[in-house]
Amino acid sequence: MAKFLTILLAEASIEQFPEELMNDINVRNYFSKSKKKPSEVMLDINYHKHLIKNLSDVEKRGRPDIVHIALLSCFGSILAREERLRVIIHTINDKTIYINPETRLPKNIDRFNGLFLQLFRDKKVPPSGNDVLMSLEDGNLLQLLKRLRKEHDLIIELSVKGEQLSTSEYSKIIFNATNPLLIFGAFPHGEISDIPDELIDKKLGIYEEGLDLFAVISQILASQHMMEEDELLGKNTKNDTLSWE
Repeated sequence: MAKFLTILLAEASIEQFPEELMNDINVRNYFSKSKKKPSEVMLDINYHKHLIKNLSDVEKRGRPDIVHIALLSCFGSILAREERLRVIIHTINDKTIYINPETRLPKNIDRFNGLFLQLFRDKKVPPSGNDVLMSLEDGNLLQLLKRLRKEHDLIIELSVKGEQLSTSEYSKIIFNATNPLLIFGAFPHGEISDIPDELIDKKLGIYEEGLDLFAVISQILASQHMMEEDELLGKNTKNDTLSWE
């Protein structure tokens, strides 16, 4: 039975407005009017689509809402309430974010963005004291996975291009691991950049069509709780049977 589950949101679409775009006159005009620095603005395609068309990997950029809703799904789960869920974020520009399981994230997107902008600036939240809710360090996805490979007995990449399994099939695989790690792409389009085969054990899909990230996470976390309930019910039924013998 999985005693502890770790979720990695890979190449997550959350970042400060890229300084590299400041050579564009339209971008400079935008910030002149807003009276803010790029480091004080979260890149968001809802507001900046006309400014980022020449940005590399643009199809994966500017969707902090995807990360926000996914995190709410994670930390609102029963597994999180029981402090048996860890969430790590690897961002599109190679920042790794560790979140304390006791963190209560804002449900309002503006407050959420403000919290993460503070994290990008100060490297941890709160910026002083020992009770750290979130911390940030530099490092690419490959470096992170090499480190995580040593800690987890099962690593699964979730992808619509992976082996398609039924709910009962993938639930059992995850449930039977001791310390599984699940990797999800936290961006609107495309696939996670190539991950070496030796760093993952399986590449699985739970549905033949693409689903919203929060829906996939909620489905998997709910299935794990159901597996635990079924196992507990089975043990109780067995004990009841033995008591009558």
